[in-house]
Amino acid sequence: MDPNAIEGMFSLLAWAVSMRKPSISVDMPTVADLEADVRGIYASEPRAPGISEVPRSLPESSEKATAIPTGCVPCSIGHLGTCSGLLNEAMRFARSDGIQSEEVISRCNMCLDELNALERVDLRPELIHGLPDWEKQLADKALALSRELRHDLEGVSSIDGLEGITAKTQGTRQQIGSAWFKERLNRLSPEQRKMVEEKLQQKLTLDQAKKVAAAEAAKEVESRWDSQEKT
Repeated sequence: MDPNAIEGMFSLLAWAVSMRKPSISVDMPTVADLEADVRGIYASEPRAPGISEVPRSLPESSEKATAIPTGCVPCSIGHLGTCSGLLNEAMRFARSDGIQSEEVISRCNMCLDELNALERVDLRPELIHGLPDWEKQLADKALALSRELRHDLEGVSSIDGLEGITAKTQGTRQQIGSAWFKERLNRLSPEQRKMVEEKLQQKLTLDQAKKVAAAEAAKEVESRWDSQEKT
């Protein structure tokens, strides 16, 4: 399978985990767990002679979903997410140490580095040019946000100003990320959707069993401890 398609699937799996609302309280599977499962599924599928890492046949809807070059927008979402986290940290230092704190300045500069990478690497014109219209709109929105943030950060002079930049970064990043994940999920084939649901259910069942076993073990230990204290 094309690496971009695999990474897109992992991102969608992570989004599906975050949106799922199970009726039991268990630890949700990590993206790394799901990634290993997905790789195992595709590794076990029969392959066409002479072709590596490509399923032998895919339904038409699946081909449409996986043929789209999606590397640049997810990476730009990642840069914006990193920048958002850095700015949140900068705000904490700014409230305690002031806007001129070295910690604040350092994190703002690291955020600028992330934005530069977004604009000059992930969202270069030649990468955006071949995107479908829906994804191109999200790329343009990410570019516009990045440029605004750069200008704002270069001129920030107060805690209130930094707070406004931080809020704008986090809010717009969430909008772009949510729109991208939902659109990609809508383009999954029924087979891919079923695979996601099955793997989630398997993980939830396993986690539930682990939690029950841990609870029973804790009860046994507590019971024996109480018995020893009485004797």
